[in-house]
This record gives sequence, structure tokens and C-alpha cells, in this order.
Amino acid sequence: MGTLASRFRRLGRRFAQDERGAIAVFLAAGLIVLVGVVGLGVDTIRGYLVQSRLSAALDAAGLAGGRVMFSPTRDDDIRMYFAANFPPGFMGATVTGPIISTDPGNSVLTLSASADVDTSFMRVLGFETMTVASSSQITRQTNYLEVMLAIDVSGSMGSSVSGGGSRIAAARTAAKSLTSILYAAEATPGSLHIGLVPWNGKVNVTFNGTAFSAGSTPPPQTVPPFTNPLTGLSQGEVYFANNSPVPLLSLPPTSWRGCVFQRYTNDGNNANDGDLLIGGVSIGGKDWPAWEPVKTNNPGAGEPISGSTKCDLQAFGNECTECPTQGITDMTTNQATIDAAIDELSAGGYTNAVQGLVWAWQVLMPTPPFTSAFTALPPNTTRKRAIVLLTDGEQTGRSGDGYKTAFGDNTSAQGNGTSDFKMNHRLKILSSAIKAEGILIYTVQFANTSGPLADLLKSVSTGPTSPFYNTAQSQQALDDVFKEIANDLAELHVSM
Repeated sequence: MGTLASRFRRLGRRFAQDERGAIAVFLAAGLIVLVGVVGLGVDTIRGYLVQSRLSAALDAAGLAGGRVMFSPTRDDDIRMYFAANFPPGFMGATVTGPIISTDPGNSVLTLSASADVDTSFMRVLGFETMTVASSSQITRQTNYLEVMLAIDVSGSMGSSVSGGGSRIAAARTAAKSLTSILYAAEATPGSLHIGLVPWNGKVNVTFNGTAFSAGSTPPPQTVPPFTNPLTGLSQGEVYFANNSPVPLLSLPPTSWRGCVFQRYTNDGNNANDGDLLIGGVSIGGKDWPAWEPVKTNNPGAGEPISGSTKCDLQAFGNECTECPTQGITDMTTNQATIDAAIDELSAGGYTNAVQGLVWAWQVLMPTPPFTSAFTALPPNTTRKRAIVLLTDGEQTGRSGDGYKTAFGDNTSAQGNGTSDFKMNHRLKILSSAIKAEGILIYTVQFANTSGPLADLLKSVSTGPTSPFYNTAQSQQALDDVFKEIANDLAELHVSM
């Protein structure tokens, strides 16, 4: 017993005298701390990399979703873009999200996501996972944007369309979807202008909603002497109606309904015509300070007709086809005004897209006769101009179109059937001049699958694919197209 006790005492004295055991204990403790510190750094870097990738994926997905904000596939597109930029299993992370939300006006899109990351070294400190999170906010805004809607209101637009209702009704709904999106995205009050030009074979150049009164016609305006391109006579005055800013070569008749002919003479020389230019011009030795008023349009009360629906060609010649009942709605900052004008769209007449496009251009630019366009912009701001041209059919020359059937009349024995090619050529020339001014052109081929029409509209638009050239065969498809155009016009930026 005594011997055993003495042995324990000797062992204790030896351990107390030997420092190696204490060093080992402290070394082990220090190693644990060192591993924890190093592990904290390594795992923190891994967490930062995951969070950075998460943030970039949310921004990319948000921008993609913002461009199709009102599309039924928006959320699917967001998830697809997110997965493409944050592939499953990236650095072993387990992701929750993205969670998608929008504000009541659908002008702000917010995405958020989190990721659990397994630790490597921090486990020795008891932390097996860490969670990182990120969010992205996409704001749609419009920075001094001017848009003209050039809507085909020819007779075929009264036909039915897949999905129910008429084509013109579908156009009204789609156009108002566009205005709703753009006005909701307006960043600064007064920074958005939208106007409307209804067109068929002609354009009614009066201010929409204002009636013509021959008794209220203002006096002629004196201008520098010019040679009237139609009469060949010298003239020093132009005329105006009480309800239009468009100068006229002659006094509008009492029966005037608001339409004018294009500034074109069928003399075989296209270099002296002003039909593809805006404002008053002198070109090729001819002066075009004004437009010729269309004197009579049929069918109408008290006017001779042949049969029950067709104008008497012998009596009224090349002025027979209908003038749109609706005038031009000048560009406005008021959504209620433009929406009310859209609601009035009605179908009738034939198809001459040159008319719709050139008058949309006239209104869009700040030069007379229409002067509602922005003139001076605040410092450090930009301007974007665009025309949206919708049609459901090929161009055709008809008696009384805006060119006086100069390009052929496909419905009468007098015609030569060449209007399609000639009018299409002029449309291409016109669109090139408009695009040269930096103006975007969006075209929509509606309820029509014609290949030649598709080729024409692709050449007219800013680009041959969506969002600039679009085709829609149903009511819902048309609405989706106009929403896509609106989202393309509304500028997107990452705001958070």
C-alpha cells in the first residue's frame, strides 16, 4: 500500500517537472482556434461567392422578367433565367426562391432568394451550414418618350378574330394595354406623349372630336408666292379649316369630312413629290406648302351611289372611298384622352399604310402642322420616339385612295392591278426616311398570315424580329404583342 502511494507521488512530481504535457494541451487548444479562424475565412469566402452569384442571377432574371412584365409566361421566364445564371448545385448551395412580387402599378418587380451553404472548416465550431440571401428590384420607367399609334381602320378590321369579337375591338383593347403600361411606367409627370392616327385609304387630318364648320373657316394665310403643283398657277395664300392645323391648297368645301390627298402628281417623276416628307417643302421644282382637300367622299347621305354600297365612279371619280370618321388625336400626356380616342376606333374603307405612317411621322415631329412634340428637354435627359403600325391586310389601290388611284385600282375595270408593288415601294422609302431620324418603328401583322405582307412589314420595322416586327393571329396574341412593345419602350434599370 505504502509502496503504491509512493509510486503515485513520484509520478506526480515527474509530471509537474515535465512541461511537455502542458504544451500539448495548449497546442491542441490553439490548433482548434486556428482551424476555426482559417475555416471562418475560407467558408466566408465561399459564402460571398455564392451570394455574389445569387445577386447576379436575380438581376439577370429580373431584367428578363421586366421585359415581359405582363406576359403569362413571365414567372417561368424569370425562373429559367435564374437557373441559367445560378445552376443547381452551384458550390453545393441549396437555394430557396426566387420569390417574385410586383407593386400595385406593376412598375416595380422585386425578386429575392436565399441559399444554404455547407461549411467545411467551421464545423469544428459547431456551424454546419450558413445562409446567404440577396434581392433585386427592377424599375420600369419612361424618360421623355413619344409614341404614335397608327391603327388600320379599314373595312376588314370589322371582321371577327380568333378569341371572339372583331379585329377593331381587339385593337382597341391591345392599344389600351400599351397606354396603361407606359403611363404606369412614366418616371416624371409630363415626360410621356402618346398620339393616335386612324387610317384606311386616307387619313382624316382634323383634330379628333372637333366638327368642321365651313362658316367658321379662318381667313386665308398669306405665304411667299409659290406655284400650285396641281393648277400650275402662282398662289400666295394657303387655307385652313376651323378644326385642323393642316394648311390646304384650296378652301375646304362645305361637305369636307377632313381628308386630304397625298402631295403627289402622277407625272412619272417621283423626285418632285412631297408625299414622303414632312412639313412644307419645295422639291424637284414643285412647291408643296399645303395639301389638297378631298372634296367628296362616299357613301354618304345625299350623295349618288351605284348599287347600295359603292360610290358612283363616273360622278365622283377618284374621290369615292371613305374618309375615316375619326380625326387625329394629337400627342398628349393625358391617358384618359388617348384611351377615349382609342375607344372610338371604327372600321371602314380600304388599306393604304403609307397614309398612316406618314401622318404619324407628321404628328411625331415638332415641326408644323402638328406641334405637340417635346421641343426642349431638361439637362441630362434623353428622348425616344416610336411609331406602332398595325394592319390586317395588304396595301391596295382603290378609287379614292390618298393617291387618287395613281398606283392602280384593283376593283374597277379602269385599274391595272399594279398598286401593291408601287405602294409597297413607297412605304419602304418612307420607313427608311423615318428610321434615319432615329425613330423606332414597330409593326404588327394582325389576323393575316401573308408571307409577302410579313416581308414588307419586316423591312418597314426597325428590326425583322420581335419586338419590332410582330405577328398576332388572335385577340390574346395581339394584346400580348402590344404589352411586349410597351415593355420594350419602357426603360428598365436595376434599382436595388
